[in-house]
Amino acid sequence: MYEPLAGHHLFDGDGMVHAVKFHNGSASYSCRFTETNRLVQEKSLGKPVFPKAIGELHGHSGIARLLLFYARGLFGIVDGKNGMGVANAGLVYFNNRLLAILKSTMIAHPKVDPVSGELFALSYDVISKPYLKYFKFNKDGTKSKDVDIPLKVPTMMHDFAITENFVVVPDQQVVFKLGEMMRGGSPVVYDKEKVSRFGILDKNATDSDGIRWIEAPECFCFHLWNAWEEKETDEVVVIGSCMTPADSIFNECDENLKSVLSEIRLNLKTGKSTRKAIIREEEQVNLEAGMVNKNKLGRKTQFAYLALAEPWPKVSGFAKVDLSSGEVKKYMYGGEKFGGEPMFLPRSASSEREDDGYILAFVHDEKEWRSELQVVNAMTLELEATIELPSRVPYGFHGTFIQSKDLRKQA
Repeated sequence: MYEPLAGHHLFDGDGMVHAVKFHNGSASYSCRFTETNRLVQEKSLGKPVFPKAIGELHGHSGIARLLLFYARGLFGIVDGKNGMGVANAGLVYFNNRLLAILKSTMIAHPKVDPVSGELFALSYDVISKPYLKYFKFNKDGTKSKDVDIPLKVPTMMHDFAITENFVVVPDQQVVFKLGEMMRGGSPVVYDKEKVSRFGILDKNATDSDGIRWIEAPECFCFHLWNAWEEKETDEVVVIGSCMTPADSIFNECDENLKSVLSEIRLNLKTGKSTRKAIIREEEQVNLEAGMVNKNKLGRKTQFAYLALAEPWPKVSGFAKVDLSSGEVKKYMYGGEKFGGEPMFLPRSASSEREDDGYILAFVHDEKEWRSELQVVNAMTLELEATIELPSRVPYGFHGTFIQSKDLRKQA
């Protein structure tokens, strides 16, 4: 809401929900800030007072900002007990409620199992043990007890995956080391000595004793698009975009950045892993931010719909990727148009074809300074409709679609 006082990062911004409503052949648009504890207090004070987690917390100045915030808390100027998150990480519709992910206590990408209706999530702590916890909610909203997952160091964990029977937990090489601030650096660092690994844990586990860790060296996936079990080979297959350099998003170093759509196989019998690029080397493009058909989450899928993050960090279109053959079909916005994350909307839950549906994307024309919502046929990648919007929609991520009758239940 307010201009940053010092450094700023894309992930530091206050969350804002942009909504387009379709009704009887017409469309309407609205947008609102997510009313977090942080936003409410800063609106009341008329200035930013909460530290920005990535953009400001660097080096000695970052330590000073933390101490200033702590002092303000002692004198009752601010109250951080109800969270410091900006709720900009995503939306999920669960238990008849549309929820914004605050991220101060929950990972950015909780998963809803399309068959059981349960919601699965992780939460991490960067200061004290246990650094990671797993929990779930049954479909009526009842929460399970937390399962502490032992980690040696606090790990940056933006996403995870589910299968029919397991949760897949990435423990990768980007970690939090608060001591780095004393040396003038960022607390988010790439640990070259650490070996990336994935933990396989039963969805119904009540403790972490049965977790199976499988190493996957030099692997950092900011997002995991899907995972499933292949019982004939006793493997868990994970689909994710492997990013190098691993800490580029946090330290804003985009030189030689690559985000490679990859298939990672975790063999439960041998404890070994393999990884391969899904797209041929000569067709390689940076693919980040997207999804699979949510009705197939945790089960084998053929297609993924992902943003073409080129020229980085802008999104010039999206790709429909066949995960089996590696075939890539591109849809480009054209000219000086760029967008955010594409969202796949199934035509219906009973569709026989996995790609029977639409891809929706907010697009902004940087030359004409106009924004629009594009609706694209997912099977043919042909534009079916364009909705002109009355104001600019900033580039963003992680939306969802819900029917208006469901949203009315919440009002």
